Amino acid sequence: MKYRSKKVFAAAGATLAVAAGAGGALASGTRGAADPAHGPGPVAIASYLGLTPAELRAQLRSGKTLAQIALAQGKTVAGLEDAIYADVQAHLDRAVANGRLSGPQEQAMLAQLKAHVDEIVNHTLPARGMPGHKRPAFARAVASYLGLTGTELRTQLRAGKSLAQITTAQGKSVDGLKAAILAAAKSKLDRAVSDNRLTAAQEKTILDRLSAHIDKLVNRTRP
Repeated sequence: MKYRSKKVFAAAGATLAVAAGAGGALASGTRGAADPAHGPGPVAIASYLGLTPAELRAQLRSGKTLAQIALAQGKTVAGLEDAIYADVQAHLDRAVANGRLSGPQEQAMLAQLKAHVDEIVNHTLPARGMPGHKRPAFARAVASYLGLTGTELRTQLRAGKSLAQITTAQGKSVDGLKAAILAAAKSKLDRAVSDNRLTAAQEKTILDRLSAHIDKLVNRTRP
């Protein structure tokens, strides 16, 4: 039962992951998939948004969040969150009916989803070429702070080093690295607010979450 529960938990993680790349993995507590718009979850999301999965994938990969896409499609973010929750619940209900998950396990997963659904819909895809590290602006800002090229930074990350380890090896301070990441994120979000793609309240929420998790970000190594 323990092995089967892990498989179901991973499946739930994949369903959440398709909601917004790595964001779903956080909601389920698993690593999950990092490519949106593949699998059952994106079908429900795309359907709610009036898009095909391919169109959803293209917009996510352009750097938009699910919340931004929903608003552009004339939909509500609350309705989007309800669609995500209903889809995940339907999959978990089937797992319970098939005896692969217990009722309490399902409720725990749904509680996790509900606690993180705002983060899921406001999450953007990681920068390509920097596995495990968020946002293209981060890659440029980090490389610049460390005095490395993007290629040099990617090589060291792929070798299994964390950003903190690379920073120390470059003779830089980890606190300075964190400040560079936060500054890059704020600059990008400021532009989104100016372009009316994000509200000031949403920007503050994203920055607060980034600040809360930045230690984990800089100390994370590639799986």
